[in-house]
Amino acid sequence: MRYLVISLTFLLFLNGCIFLPVPEKKLNEEHTKLKAIFELSDEKLYTKVIDECQEFLEVFPESKYGDIGLLKLGEAYEGLLATGYYQPVAKGAPEDETEKVFIEKHGHYQCWVETPCGLRYNLNAYKEMMERFPESLFADEAEYHLIPWLCAYEGLPEGPLQEIRDLENVLRKYPTTSLKGEIYYKIAYRFQILYEIFSFSSQMNLRDMDKAREYKEQARYAYQMALKFPIQTEYSKRAWKDLNNLEEGKRIYIME
Repeated sequence: MRYLVISLTFLLFLNGCIFLPVPEKKLNEEHTKLKAIFELSDEKLYTKVIDECQEFLEVFPESKYGDIGLLKLGEAYEGLLATGYYQPVAKGAPEDETEKVFIEKHGHYQCWVETPCGLRYNLNAYKEMMERFPESLFADEAEYHLIPWLCAYEGLPEGPLQEIRDLENVLRKYPTTSLKGEIYYKIAYRFQILYEIFSFSSQMNLRDMDKAREYKEQARYAYQMALKFPIQTEYSKRAWKDLNNLEEGKRIYIME
């Protein structure tokens, strides 16, 4: 769903449903380049997407579609990092060696930063998009990508609470966002973590059953909101599973 709005808008332009006062040849060239970017993105050919986006932004610096070029560029960098670094590490590959190989292959992009959580993308494409196109139809996606996710909460409530605030802020600013299902799921998951922290924390001073009940109810509500979206989507499936875990008392964060 998160790419549906972009795809539909782009197809409208391709089919001539929206007319802009620009030379037809230039418009056709932009459409051709954007079509290639979308096709490569669908195939998850991230290095090719990066090359095509960079070329598009260089050749058409004043394009009205620059926001799409920047959004797809940022997503390609993140996709490359996920497949070349995060996924191998999650499957048991040595982190240091995986990072070394990744940087040897992709360090020339000069957009990776070392953090306590490991290698991350610097998010510059999304930042530039919001600076240049603050009224973009896809600003919600850029702001979502700019949320500073934590890699570990260390058993404390501050991390999930801040991320919930950031997610709720996207919903407030963009009430029609196509990311609602994903956002509600992530809010619910963090409320479930808060419920467990205040119920079962090994730090007795954190235990507070009133807060625990409140966060459990908020988790239940947010999961139910996520389930309002098509049941076959990734996040509605996760919401169904984790809501059942919540109701059955199965923990997702603080294990016994």
